[in-house]
Amino acid sequence: MSTVGLDNILSNQATTAASSTTSTSQTTASSEKDMFLNLLVKQLQYQDPLNPVENTEFASQLAQFSSLEALTNMKDSINTMSTVQNSMNSMQAISFMGKQVNASGNTINYTGSSSTINYNVGNNAADVVVKIYNSSGMTVRTVDLKNVQQGDNTYTWDGKDDSGSTLGTGTYTFKIGATDNSGSAVTTTTSTSGTVTGVRYDGGNVYLEVGDKEVSLSEVSKISN
Repeated sequence: MSTVGLDNILSNQATTAASSTTSTSQTTASSEKDMFLNLLVKQLQYQDPLNPVENTEFASQLAQFSSLEALTNMKDSINTMSTVQNSMNSMQAISFMGKQVNASGNTINYTGSSSTINYNVGNNAADVVVKIYNSSGMTVRTVDLKNVQQGDNTYTWDGKDDSGSTLGTGTYTFKIGATDNSGSAVTTTTSTSGTVTGVRYDGGNVYLEVGDKEVSLSEVSKISN
C-alpha cells in the first residue's frame, strides 16, 4: 500500500476545484484554514500504517499552517489600522475648512480665471521655465522667465495654451525649472497658501481645495485661523 501524501491530496483537491463552477478566488481565509486542517486529517487517515508520515514532515506541515494563520491575522490587523487611519484623516481634513494653510504642491484647479503659481528659487536665476500640463500629462503651456531674483516669486497663468487658445476648466499641474548664468541648475520649490474652501476624497487620499489649487493633506506645512 502506498503512502497518500499531502501533495497528492492537494493535487486531487486542485483537480476537483478546477471542475467546480465556484471560483476559488471567493474562498475566504477562514475556509482556507479549515481546508488545510482537513487535508492534514485526511493524510493521517489514509496513510500506510507500515510507512506512516515522518514526525518531521508532519511538524513541517503544522508549521506551514501556523505561518498561514499568522499572516492572515496580520493582514486583518493591517486592514483595520488602515481603515482607522483613513477615518482620522477624513475627520482632520474637515476641521481645516475656513482655515489658512501653507502647503507644498503643484496642482491648479482652473475655473476660467487666471491662476497664480507660487514658487521659490534658491539663488538668482537667469532662466526659469514654467511648464503646465493637462490631466493627461501633456504639456499645454511653456513659459520662459528671465532674470528671476532669489526667494519667493509668482507667475500668473491666464489659462491659455501655447497657441493662445483658452483651455477648458479642470485640474492642471505645473513644474518649475531654473538655471543660473553658467547654465547650472538652481533649486526650486512650489507652494500654495490660502483659505481651505473644500475637501475631496479620492482613492483613500484626502485633498484640500485652497483657492484655485488642490493639495494633499500630507503636503500641508502650516495651519492658522
